[in-house]
Amino acid sequence: MLERPLPLCWRQAALQLEARLREVTGQAPERLDEGTIRSCYPTRRWVAAWRISVTFPDGVMRRIDVVVTAGFPTVPVRTALVDHPEFMTWPHVESDGVLCLLPNLAECDPDDPSDVAANLLNRSVRLIEELLDGSIIERDFREEFLTYWAYKAHSDGAHLFSLLTPAPPSRAVRVWRGEGLEVVGEDAESLLDWIRNRFGDCAKTKIEDAAFIWLGEPLLPSAYPETASDLRALAAATGTDAVQVLDQAAVGEPDHLVTVIGAEGRGGAGLIGVKILNPKRLKSHPRSALEPLSKGFRPGRTPKSVLVDRFFGANPVIRSSVQRADATWIHGRGRDPRAARLLAATAVLIGCGSVGAPVACALAQAGVGRIILLDHDTLSWPNVGRHPLGATAVGRNKAEALAERLQTDYPHLQIEGRPCGLHELLLTDPNLLEATDLIIAATGSWAAENALNRWHVDHGRQKPVLYAWTEAHACAGHGVVIAGEGGCLQCHIGRTGKPAFQVVEWADGGGANQEEPACGAHYQPYGPVELSYVTAMVGELALDCLLDPPSQSFSRVVVASPDRIAKLGGRMSEAWLSAHEQIDSGLRTVGRPWPAAACVACGSAQSEKVA
Repeated sequence: MLERPLPLCWRQAALQLEARLREVTGQAPERLDEGTIRSCYPTRRWVAAWRISVTFPDGVMRRIDVVVTAGFPTVPVRTALVDHPEFMTWPHVESDGVLCLLPNLAECDPDDPSDVAANLLNRSVRLIEELLDGSIIERDFREEFLTYWAYKAHSDGAHLFSLLTPAPPSRAVRVWRGEGLEVVGEDAESLLDWIRNRFGDCAKTKIEDAAFIWLGEPLLPSAYPETASDLRALAAATGTDAVQVLDQAAVGEPDHLVTVIGAEGRGGAGLIGVKILNPKRLKSHPRSALEPLSKGFRPGRTPKSVLVDRFFGANPVIRSSVQRADATWIHGRGRDPRAARLLAATAVLIGCGSVGAPVACALAQAGVGRIILLDHDTLSWPNVGRHPLGATAVGRNKAEALAERLQTDYPHLQIEGRPCGLHELLLTDPNLLEATDLIIAATGSWAAENALNRWHVDHGRQKPVLYAWTEAHACAGHGVVIAGEGGCLQCHIGRTGKPAFQVVEWADGGGANQEEPACGAHYQPYGPVELSYVTAMVGELALDCLLDPPSQSFSRVVVASPDRIAKLGGRMSEAWLSAHEQIDSGLRTVGRPWPAAACVACGSAQSEKVA
């Protein structure tokens, strides 16, 4: 029962719906009472339903219910076939007859719910006609096989994660169990790397043989394996390689034999899982729980055929859905062409503060395969307000704490944190910078970035370096990419670190750093929302450099809205206005050149290149 009466607008919409159903069907729809609704749809939250009758081409009259929730009319109606066949006989028909007509992202017009209902009713009739014809049954069961397999999966078969590449051939793989889940990987080494990254070095490391079988086409519901012998028959029908990997996994007498089955559906490759309990573990089995399948033979001398026959008997299987956790699925669901290139890339990020740390998070989310984070500073309470790390990391080194969190969140990547600054890195491990695909400097320190620029020039500027900083109050953010041609960083940065170009000017010292009640403690009073525009721009710039390494140095600038700048007491600089026309409102991002200027850092090198 509803806790409160339905509102007037609901009742008016329901009356309009009933009138429209009468109009389009030429009959008076039967209003279902609450008891009938609960009897027909015990797991649903329908509050009203109307039943109509339709005579189909086979001469049979079938009933269709139009049902609504308390969220009607903003939540559209659903339809259900009352006289439906046994579940899984027809695709798109759920166990209680409810028809699946629209994709999960479909949106309907809430201002004309009666028209939506009439449209869905017509689509329901067409679907049933196609199902009666039979032409779409096998096709749709195969194309959407993950959905129908999930309907027949067992609840105790959940939490199976796959790191596998979902593609042929059938092959021997490995499985790890722990933390309430099972994870299947291509080999022991990569699987254990993932486990340690996800759960730490103290995680259990025992793994067992498993099997991966690739099918030529997805299974129909009638072919879903019920017993261990069914699974082996399926493997035999697939090919000798499938049988071999299945038998190989069984010979080790695992307590549970995990098999992942792959096939190509309409939306790409999909995976399902089947688990076989060792017969000695079944309560109904006459053997003792401690009695191995190899009983009757000396250790290691049991014929393989005997083990296989005993393992693949009439014992029931556990069908499981599989959650893909492989890198290409996480980064683009297997459809992003950039994923493979980013997974093969390495980035070194120097400075894990309020600019660098969000950029590091963005690179991990984008799928950059190896990320090395450097910072000598520890996280303090004032940092928490605009840093991805929170209270649990206060007092810890920023690079190490951030790397630890990201490594746990993205166990398929390689993320390392080092508690050092640039100068120390140049002394202890300069080869790291030479081997990386991109260096990102977000230190806020001219001493560090000047040293990096000198190193970059001295080493021929082989790989790009991205420098990032914000202006006062985060009203503007700069990303400067130094490549092989064009200017170096110092070409447009003064000898004390002041950029030659600024977007915003401040009256009465409004852009000056604020001072804490402590010696030498300065800060800028802005928050993470304002900063997010800058870090998003820098993150995008970093991906641009990794995917399409530039040959020419350039700059990208993001500028806050004129309203925000004015409220803070700032104004656009003459240099900015002379190069870019004024806009009245809104955020703005522009690209700017970064030409060579014969500075003290690269002047001689540029002269030699010209000569």
